Amino acid sequence: MTKKGLTKYLSIGAVTTAALFLAACSNQKSTTSAKNSKTEITMWHAMNGAQQKTLKQLTNKFEKENPNIKVKLENQGNYPQLQGKITSTQQNPNNLPTMTQAYPGWLYQAAQNKMLVNLTPYINNSTYGWGSVAKSNIRPELMKGAQINGVQYGIPFNKSIEVLTYNKTLLKKYGLKVPKTMAELKSVSKAIYEKSNHKIVGAGFDNLANYYVLGLKNEGQTFGRSIKLDSAASKKVINFYADGVRNGYFRTAGSERYISGPFANEKVAMYIGTSAGESYIKMGVGNKFTYGVAPRPGEYTISQGTDLYVFNHASKAQKNAAMKYMKFLTLQSQSNQRKQT
Repeated sequence: MTKKGLTKYLSIGAVTTAALFLAACSNQKSTTSAKNSKTEITMWHAMNGAQQKTLKQLTNKFEKENPNIKVKLENQGNYPQLQGKITSTQQNPNNLPTMTQAYPGWLYQAAQNKMLVNLTPYINNSTYGWGSVAKSNIRPELMKGAQINGVQYGIPFNKSIEVLTYNKTLLKKYGLKVPKTMAELKSVSKAIYEKSNHKIVGAGFDNLANYYVLGLKNEGQTFGRSIKLDSAASKKVINFYADGVRNGYFRTAGSERYISGPFANEKVAMYIGTSAGESYIKMGVGNKFTYGVAPRPGEYTISQGTDLYVFNHASKAQKNAAMKYMKFLTLQSQSNQRKQT
């Protein structure tokens, strides 16, 4: 699959599309102004750099299309700082924002204390939401991942999945097909290493933890406390990668942290990493060669990223506005993806 086919595998909110970065935050003091009839909503987030810039641009567009709604974006720093702010502010719920970016694990206590809004009625509302979950076109597994104890408290936000990024030009030169299984990844990687006279490493994995967890999953094992590192399945997964590194056709990110750098510099032909990194790939590769993106080899992949949640102390107008804002950003994301296909 080429880069143009990427969107079939990306989750809503993937870092490669600007629209996936929703945000806003601050103390909840927005109601309707008698003068301009604006409903103000706030959201806490931890988007920085280019992501924050895109978020602000999208928010400005939303406000122009919805002049009766004001979105106040407040950056809380990084993820740990955002989590800490959410946790500490729960002692005074009225000081929480209208909505926040968060992982579900941060909000279990808030859900138990009925501080969160069940978004199902809003999703099913065709005015503020989509009319149904199906009409949202958000992948069911991502929606399920934003649930807490089976309740749909969240909407997927800056989600990404692991994908295979490959040097399409190089594979074509060597007459090789894009690998679909781990066995094929090994054989294609060895072929590239040999055909390049050991100058180009076949493949690598950005995240060793993800590699291990999904490797076990492909072996029929679920990672958990009961997993034994010296089990047959564990040894098989570890040795598969270790043997490749030892023999030169696989590599780790090492001190470079991400393999997108060596990939862009044509030192490695393929790598498995987050779909959110495509913007860096595009910038690094430039016109040096054509790259493609395909599903992660193997039966499983992994989804990562935060969701958006609305707090219950918000007014009815604020809850409706927050849902409308999330719907807008999701539609912007899907429109952006269609343009790339």
